[in-house]
Amino acid sequence: MSAAAPLASDTQSRAVAQAVSSRRQSEVTGRAHRRSTAPATSAQALLVTALGLFNESDDFDATLRETLTMVTTALDGRVGEIWLRDGQARDVELRYSSSDGTPDVAAFEAEGKALGVGAGPALVSRVVKTGRGSASASIDAGGRDSRAVMAAAADIHSALTFPIRGKGNVVGVLAIFRETTTRPDSAALEPMPAVCHHLGQFIERVRAETAIHEAAMELAALASTDALTGLKNRREFDRALRTIPRLPFAVLSLDVDGLKDINDSEGHAAGDALLRVVGHTLGLLVRGWDVMARIGGDEFAALLPEVGVFGAQLVAERMRVAMHALVLATGPVRITVGWSAAPAGADPLSVWQRADESLYQGKRAGGDRVAGSSYEGGEAADIAERSYSEVVTRILGGGSLSTVFQPIVSLDDGSVMGYEALARPEGFAAMDSVEPVFEAARIGGKIRDLDWVCRRRAVQDAALLPDGSTLFLNISAAALLDPVHSVDQLLLLLTSTGRAPESVVLEITEHERIRDYDVLAQVLAAYRAEGIRFALDDVGEGHSTLELLAASASEFLKLGRSLTMTSTKVGSRAAMDATMAFARVSGALVIAEGVENEFVADLMKAGGITLGQGFGIGKPTMAGDVEDVAAALADRAALSALRPRFAIAHSRN
Repeated sequence: MSAAAPLASDTQSRAVAQAVSSRRQSEVTGRAHRRSTAPATSAQALLVTALGLFNESDDFDATLRETLTMVTTALDGRVGEIWLRDGQARDVELRYSSSDGTPDVAAFEAEGKALGVGAGPALVSRVVKTGRGSASASIDAGGRDSRAVMAAAADIHSALTFPIRGKGNVVGVLAIFRETTTRPDSAALEPMPAVCHHLGQFIERVRAETAIHEAAMELAALASTDALTGLKNRREFDRALRTIPRLPFAVLSLDVDGLKDINDSEGHAAGDALLRVVGHTLGLLVRGWDVMARIGGDEFAALLPEVGVFGAQLVAERMRVAMHALVLATGPVRITVGWSAAPAGADPLSVWQRADESLYQGKRAGGDRVAGSSYEGGEAADIAERSYSEVVTRILGGGSLSTVFQPIVSLDDGSVMGYEALARPEGFAAMDSVEPVFEAARIGGKIRDLDWVCRRRAVQDAALLPDGSTLFLNISAAALLDPVHSVDQLLLLLTSTGRAPESVVLEITEHERIRDYDVLAQVLAAYRAEGIRFALDDVGEGHSTLELLAASASEFLKLGRSLTMTSTKVGSRAAMDATMAFARVSGALVIAEGVENEFVADLMKAGGITLGQGFGIGKPTMAGDVEDVAAALADRAALSALRPRFAIAHSRN
C-alpha cells in the first residue's frame, strides 16, 4: 500500500499538469479567437465613435483628448500622444497625452512636454518630414532620443505613429507607445487612416472657424473703437445708452480744458498726444463693464451701471484729480466733469443731457472742477456740495442704512464659501463705494461708532442669508482695539440673531497704523477663544505690512484689488507670490479681491489662488436676493461659444 502511494501521487501530478496545460491552451486559443473576431467589431466602433465626435462636438480640447484615449485603448498602448504643428514650419509640440498615470509613465510624458515647440522626438519629426507613419517602430534606449531611456524605464519598447493630415499637409502626428514589440493585428490598424484623416479635417475646420471668429471680433472692435485713444467711440456709446439694463445708472460728460489753445499753439500732433494720455488714464479709472468713450474732439463720456449719486460724484472727482498727476510738455492736464445719476427706467438720453448741462456749468465756472445732479422724475437736485460727514451724522442719528452682501466664491466650481457684508447709506447704490463715508468718519473721530452701527445692521440683515453661510464683517483696527466695543458686545449681538460665532470672520480694514501689536494679539486671542476668525483686508496695500501679517495670524488673506487687476505686472506678481508663500507657511487661505472677469479668474487660478471676490463673479445684493453663483457661472460657461476664444495655436494641456 505504501509502495503504491508514490505512483498515485505521480499520476495525480500528471493529471494536474495536463489540466493546467489544457486550460492554458484554452486561454491562448480564446485570445486568438478574440483577436480574430473582436478587432473588426472594435475597429468599426472606433471609427463610428470618432466620426460622431468630429461631426457633433465644438469643444476642440475635449474631442482630441477623448479621441486619443479611445485610440490608445484600442491599440493596447500605455501612452498616447498628439503632436500638432505650429504654423507653417515643421515644428511640433506635444499638446495632448493619455496614459495610465503611473510614475514611470508620467516621467516619460513630462519629458515630451518639456521639449516645447521644436522638431520633437525623432520618430515624430520623421512623420512630419516624410508624411509616412510606422506600424511598429522600436525604441532604441541607446539612441539619441532623450526620451528613449525613460521609455525603457516605463517598459515601453515600441511606438505606432500616424500622420494627421489636413488638406494635403501634415498638421500633426498621433503616436501610440506600447509595451510589446509585436505589430498589432491588421484589423486593429485598419480604421486608423480614416480616423486620422477625419481628425485632421476636424482640426482644420476648428482652426478656420476660430480665425473667422477672431476676425469678426476684431472687425467689431474696430467698428466700436476710437482709433486715437483706444476707448469706445460715439457709435458704441449711443448703442450702450439704448441697451442699458433696467438698473440705476449714472452718466458722466467730460471735456479736456484748453485743448483748442494747445492745437493752435503747439499743433494738432500735440493735441492728439494730450487726448491719448487723457483717454488712457480715464480707461484705467472705470470698471470692466462700464463704457468709457471718446465721443468727439475733446469730449468724453462714461456710462456707469448700478452707480448712484455718491458713486458718480466719487468717480468724477477721482478722474479730475488723476489728471493733476499727468505731466506733458504742453503743460498741466485738466478736465471738467459733469455727471447725472438716475433710477432704473429713466430715459438715458435725458440723463446724458443733464450731465452735459452740469459740464457746461463747470466750464463756465472756470473748468477743472466737477458738477453734478441727481435725476429724479425730471427734476434736478444739486448735491455737489453735500458732505460725506453729513452722511455719517445722519447714520449715527438713526438715518436709513441697509446692507448688501457680496459672495466669496470658489474659482473652481462657483460654490459660495461666505458673504462679505457691505454697508449702504441712503442714496448709495449697491455698486457704489462707501469708502469716502468711512474716511470722513475717521477724520471726524467717529469711526468706532460708525463701525458698530454698520456691523450691528449687517448681522441683523444676514439672518436672510442661506443657512450655514460664513459672514465676513468689516472692522477697522481702531474699532477692534476699542475696549468699549469688545468681544462680549459682539457675542450678545450674535446671540440675539441666532448666529454662531464660528460662522463669523472679522475682516480687519486697517487704515490706521497699529502701534501696539502686543495689545492686538491679546484682543485677537479673546475673539478666537469664542470661535471667531479673522481676515486681513487689502494685503499688499495701505498699512498691511509683514509685521501685521505675522501679528494677526489671520485665517484669511484678501489680496488688494490693485494687485489682482495688475497681476500680469512683475511688481504685482512678486507681491502675490510673497503673499502665497506666507499663506503656505501660516496655513491661511488667500482670497483675491477685484475678480472682475473670467480672464482675471483664470490668472488667479493659475497662480494657485482658488477663492475670489469681485463684480465679475458675484455682485453685492440684498440678503434675500443672493443668486446661485455656481448655476450662474454654469450658464455663462454654456455661452462660451459666443465669447472670444483662445487661438488653437496657444492652447495647452
